[in-house]
Amino acid sequence: MTIQECYEKMGGNYNDVISRLRKETLVEKFLVKFPDDPSYNELVAGIEAVDVKTAFRAAHTLKGVCQNLALAGLFEPVNEMTEAFRIEDFNTGKSYLDEVTSNYNTVLEVIGEFVAEQE
Repeated sequence: MTIQECYEKMGGNYNDVISRLRKETLVEKFLVKFPDDPSYNELVAGIEAVDVKTAFRAAHTLKGVCQNLALAGLFEPVNEMTEAFRIEDFNTGKSYLDEVTSNYNTVLEVIGEFVAEQE
């Protein structure tokens, strides 16, 4: 699988990320590091603790990572979640968790497939 096919499979925007990072090697370098980013786990922990400030901070960080890597399918629900947490609407923010989790898992799965094919 090429990096472009990887982006298509996970609902990302390859043209956006390549215009931002300029080189496929940089896109690949940062994309394969995405699973190590702690933001998603911090987000879940914040929601489980009913801590809107922690949830907001984690969602905001995850949103930024998704935007930088043009992970559009994950960015959109994380963005909605972030905005709800920003105004301390915990229940609305939390309501996006299933969609965020599903899209997050898809991204991890596709990145895993991409990495396995590169080895």
